[in-house]
Amino acid sequence: MIIKYITELLLEHECVIVPEFGAFISKETPATLDYVNHILTPPSKEVAFNGQLLTDDGLLIGYVAEKQGVSMTDAAKMVHDFSMRSLAVIEASGTIRLDGFGVLSRVNSRDYVFQLDDNMNLLGDAYGLTTLKAQPIYRRETYKQIAEQIATEQKKKNTLMTVHEEEKVVKPHRVNRYNYKWFRASAYSMLIAMVLVLLGWGADKSDSKLASWNPLFYSSPNEFVVKHLGGKMDANVAANFELFSPMELNLPLFKKEVNYIQPREIEVAKPETPVDPNGYYIIGASVKNDAAAQKCVRNFQKLGFEDAIALPMNDQGNVRVAYELVIGKDAALKRLEIIKKDYNEAAWLLRKK
Repeated sequence: MIIKYITELLLEHECVIVPEFGAFISKETPATLDYVNHILTPPSKEVAFNGQLLTDDGLLIGYVAEKQGVSMTDAAKMVHDFSMRSLAVIEASGTIRLDGFGVLSRVNSRDYVFQLDDNMNLLGDAYGLTTLKAQPIYRRETYKQIAEQIATEQKKKNTLMTVHEEEKVVKPHRVNRYNYKWFRASAYSMLIAMVLVLLGWGADKSDSKLASWNPLFYSSPNEFVVKHLGGKMDANVAANFELFSPMELNLPLFKKEVNYIQPREIEVAKPETPVDPNGYYIIGASVKNDAAAQKCVRNFQKLGFEDAIALPMNDQGNVRVAYELVIGKDAALKRLEIIKKDYNEAAWLLRKK
């Protein structure tokens, strides 16, 4: 009965405090559209539980007194009995089932996880709306826009499909405009060489004195040297030039001894603080059976935690559900701070054994 009054108050209020038990806090979430799976989720209210808010604000007791037609004292006694029974159940089993409302589980002495029933929607504006899944109708003029939108959503999720699509992107061939300059320079060089050869050939045919100075028309460089410097050289020196070709003038190789230097061992500085190789689970819920654990896993995956996992049942009979596994305690603490701020204030760390 008290649970019914709590749900009715949450339809119009964001916070309902149950004295001596805790507070149920609601937060409105907008409708979401999954462009990849074509699923439309209606707007709703998410509910969290805070076991630290115990001070009575009179809202629940006044509403019970009004609905039951009793005094404030009798209404306060009814709420007190509900709180004591609920705390006893949680103390004994760690979880309490609030029929028609949800499941409340205790993570530690001060943190709780509340899972609202799937058929419960506390947003009056979305009453009667359910999740809709339908294939879209593609039109030629909008197909390109839809494809771009799907690609954007995939990149945000950073899935394997996104990586595969990015690998398929082919970069356009880039033409370097400076290649043409090298081509022109090579063409001009070849043209100048051909002109010089033709000029030498013409000078040789004309029997002019200039033809004798063209080294391209001699069989070897020695012949050119002997012809032009023979008159100034000794006969024996000139004969030596004729006897040896450039390939026959082999110069001796001088071997230089090199002393081997032993390499010096360099000590590699070790990090002062070793990296923690252990893995840490970021726990978001603790339930009593595998079915509820898999349901929590699916809910976490909808929030974008693709690596959400349900751990094996512990000695107390609880199945813990983790958002993700993080290597290193420092990295795990940073991720825990982000998740507690944006998703679940009751999240906590569990070291992987």
